Amino acid sequence: MYSSSLKELRFVRSVEIVPSRNQGLEELAHSLDSLEGKANALTSPENPRGSPGIDPIITLFFLSKDRNIIPIPHITPRDKNKVHIISQINTANKFGINNFFVIGGDPINPKYESHEVREIDPIDLIKLIKANSGSTVGAALNPYRNVEEEIAWAKKNAGADFFITQAIYSSDALSMDWLKKRNFKLIAGFLPLIRKNQVEFSEKLGIFLPKVVKEKLLNSEDIRSTSVNIILNVFDEVKDFVDGIHIMPLGHNDIAADILGSI
Repeated sequence: MYSSSLKELRFVRSVEIVPSRNQGLEELAHSLDSLEGKANALTSPENPRGSPGIDPIITLFFLSKDRNIIPIPHITPRDKNKVHIISQINTANKFGINNFFVIGGDPINPKYESHEVREIDPIDLIKLIKANSGSTVGAALNPYRNVEEEIAWAKKNAGADFFITQAIYSSDALSMDWLKKRNFKLIAGFLPLIRKNQVEFSEKLGIFLPKVVKEKLLNSEDIRSTSVNIILNVFDEVKDFVDGIHIMPLGHNDIAADILGSI
């Protein structure tokens, strides 16, 4: 496991790992073999889409302890108060994990009849992590939101060291002047699609698909290959402008390996 922080990487090649509740960690570790030498960082969500998940700190400690790779667990203020969050930070640091990715968290799935906590917001969470550890902190960046410049700088001023974008499907998403003049590490996020029903699903998540890209995916006879080619083409257009690439393969880690192996 890397002992350094993500800030020290010249170029980030990260993959989001989503453990299945039906899959053992040994099986998950085996599925990461294809990423060996291709990815230098792993992230993992906390209770994705508002449903109970596998603890990302434990998951990434297990997956990274014998690999030359930086673990970056997601941490959200959605389900916990500040005391619990500080406990998470301390636990991670004891395990040698000193990188976090702060995200607001999706609404809780109604079937669990549970209530959100949200004692603090993501900006206050960034401040809390910085106040309680020397950890490197990342935050999400939504290039499609009109007020994103103001939000991003607020996160940066709170202590964010790097940003991972929401999934993009066009280089235009990163064409704003304020991003070109930034003074923070920017990692371009990509979501490979392997089924046509995922096109509609991604839009429900708030991801913007340009009309030409959407039509190309829906008319494709091999949507997996089409999706990979779109990502590689967009990345080729932004690679000299960004500081890394982040793949969110929804559990299909072989696709992430194919993309990272082609850049």
